[in-house]
Amino acid sequence: VNIPEGVKSIGTSAFSGCSSLTSIKIPEGVTSIGGSAFEGCENLAGIKIPKGVTSIGYAAFEGCNNLEIVIDNSENNVQVGELAFEGCKSVKWLK
Repeated sequence: VNIPEGVKSIGTSAFSGCSSLTSIKIPEGVTSIGGSAFEGCENLAGIKIPKGVTSIGYAAFEGCNNLEIVIDNSENNVQVGELAFEGCKSVKWLK
């Protein structure tokens, strides 16, 4: 799935439970990812979160057991909700 340019946020539960989702591209303009946005997407394998994202909601990626997340920012610049990455394979901050 490619999220279109111009989108500023991914809403709460936008892709929650989409077990057939295997990859997603988030454009640079996105600034927030809502709570439970990708919760339970167990086949999602890799995602890069652009540096413009400053907010990741509660349980946004919870239960994405195969997911390796790369965040193009530092932990100090992103507000992360509880359980946002619960059960994810790995989370890597680039800065």
